[in-house]
Amino acid sequence: MLTLATDALEVVLDPSHGAEILAVRRPGGPNVLVTYDWASPLWASRSTTYGSDRDDWLSEYRGGWQELFPNASQACTVLDVPLPFHGEASRAGWEVVVAAPDAVTLRTPARLPLLLERRMTLDAHRPVLRLEETVRSEAPFPVPFLWGHHPAFASPAGAVIDLPAGVMVHTDPAHDPGTAAADLRAGAATAWPDAVGRDGAPVRLDRIGEGPVDRMLYLDGFPDPAWSAIRGVAPDVGVAMAWDRAAFPCAWQWWNLELSGHPWHGRARMLAIEPASTWPGRGLAAAAALGTAHVIQPGEVCTAWLTMSVFGADARPVTGVDRAGSVTR
Repeated sequence: MLTLATDALEVVLDPSHGAEILAVRRPGGPNVLVTYDWASPLWASRSTTYGSDRDDWLSEYRGGWQELFPNASQACTVLDVPLPFHGEASRAGWEVVVAAPDAVTLRTPARLPLLLERRMTLDAHRPVLRLEETVRSEAPFPVPFLWGHHPAFASPAGAVIDLPAGVMVHTDPAHDPGTAAADLRAGAATAWPDAVGRDGAPVRLDRIGEGPVDRMLYLDGFPDPAWSAIRGVAPDVGVAMAWDRAAFPCAWQWWNLELSGHPWHGRARMLAIEPASTWPGRGLAAAAALGTAHVIQPGEVCTAWLTMSVFGADARPVTGVDRAGSVTR
């Protein structure tokens, strides 16, 4: 484990396991990310495969914040290379290039001829984490890739989600498990914060309620920079993100409130707001066929940034978040 810390913020990450971020908190305060210390299920990498890339990935998932690269969602094959569910970077051991008490640079190669580098820096005086990233190609030909971030936030009942005016909501047309927890009509499009229930009744998406709730949504129509916020991840605590709309023009939103089945078994309450390069989540091969994947040319460098900040939450809605992590209300 590696810890970055200032007097304003503490961040814990695991370079050996996808460089996933396990905690973002003010010193002595609550973690705005949700993580669980489950003994089960047994990790696939510590035993044998569950028979699918998705189940193998989920066997090692305990919440936190992963980076999805060069694939997101379904396993597929691109350029004759098999790519696992949510991309190999999310489970790879990352190299620590440079580390300081308040900053770290990490990098990992992909299975495709791509290199991903992430620099994480804490603001010296405010509870703000900044990520600056680059993708480089080692190929003499164009290479497609998907790119996204998968932070799962604490989601107590009564927490409120703020998003920019004009954001559109698209419910996943393929996400219909036929359970009561999946309460939204598949394949519907509405303006945030409204949605359509399976029975045709209106559903509001901006307040987190009781479980079980099972939702997979895609959000687009963000301003530049794109942003989101959740008020009440803990009493009087909010978390906000701003991100590079050019790299991540949309966001996936995943609700898992007390779901049954592997690996949850009713133990989890998490809401993920995931800046992403494309939607829907069907994997890189499908995105490349549709022309919605990123494509890096020989010698090109692709860049992205993302900022996360912790703030004092109250009844006032968030109306903006900038790259510096400042929250407007």
